[in-house]
Amino acid sequence: MSGTVTAEENEMVSRLKKQGVLKRFQPETELGGVAKNGGVAVICSDGDIDAEPFHRRISARPHAIKLFGGPLILAPRFGGYNHTLAYEIMKNIKQGMAVKKTRTLYLYFHAPCGMAAEHKHDLSEVLEMAKSVYQRFRDDGSFARVFLLFHVKRVNRAGNLEENTYIINVGE
Repeated sequence: MSGTVTAEENEMVSRLKKQGVLKRFQPETELGGVAKNGGVAVICSDGDIDAEPFHRRISARPHAIKLFGGPLILAPRFGGYNHTLAYEIMKNIKQGMAVKKTRTLYLYFHAPCGMAAEHKHDLSEVLEMAKSVYQRFRDDGSFARVFLLFHVKRVNRAGNLEENTYIINVGE
């Protein structure tokens, strides 16, 4: 089916779910009031997989930064990485969060991803880059909570199209 992960990627997602690397994001239990002032979401502006409506459901005051590639473009290993652009985006995120008095950040990676495909990155590379971007923000110390999320458009075992958002377990 067009616009969904490949059969091989679909199997990988199922395997990662079983291994606990991907865990279905349950905002009502995961957030626990952390985002009372909303949060900033870094989202890909790909309209085929749009995490913004999901983010609007989980944040009382949603603020979104939408760029093609979303947080993927902040990963130094990304084929289209631009150090100056990544630095300025991170600076802008921190400034905006200070103005809005929120310290919660949502990093929405997704699959399939056109920017990842354009730069010849497979799903496992995207997940590794997601962890590196997460670590950059965690190491910064400016954020109370960083959610590393993975939005997937896939065909499930019953043959139905589904879009789910998972937390990527980084082993902390």
